[in-house]
Amino acid sequence: MRQNDIISSADFAGWAFGLLIVLAIFAICVWAIKQLQRQQFTDGERLKIVGGLSLGMRERLVLVQAGKKQLILGVTPGRIETLHVLEGDECLNKSALEPLPENSFAYKLKQVMKGKVDA
Repeated sequence: MRQNDIISSADFAGWAFGLLIVLAIFAICVWAIKQLQRQQFTDGERLKIVGGLSLGMRERLVLVQAGKKQLILGVTPGRIETLHVLEGDECLNKSALEPLPENSFAYKLKQVMKGKVDA
């Protein structure tokens, strides 16, 4: 074997160091993107999806809360169309504002999902 064909430990260390730098830059970019997305969601709390209903393989009805209005949207792969606007007393979300009874299954499931398990 010739001396040029052998990979030295210095070459290997240089390659490993370069790979670590690239991975560190990638991790920093992923972290920064997550931070930016989290800020966008906290700013957009006035807009949220209340519910949805699948109508077929690719069609859905979606109920969106926008401030004090609710929009019923028809969603297809190529289009989103407003079907109806609910305002004031017409809003469909009234039951979500009432607290759940403590002995109901929904209340207990909500507590488990939050990580508060009673023994």
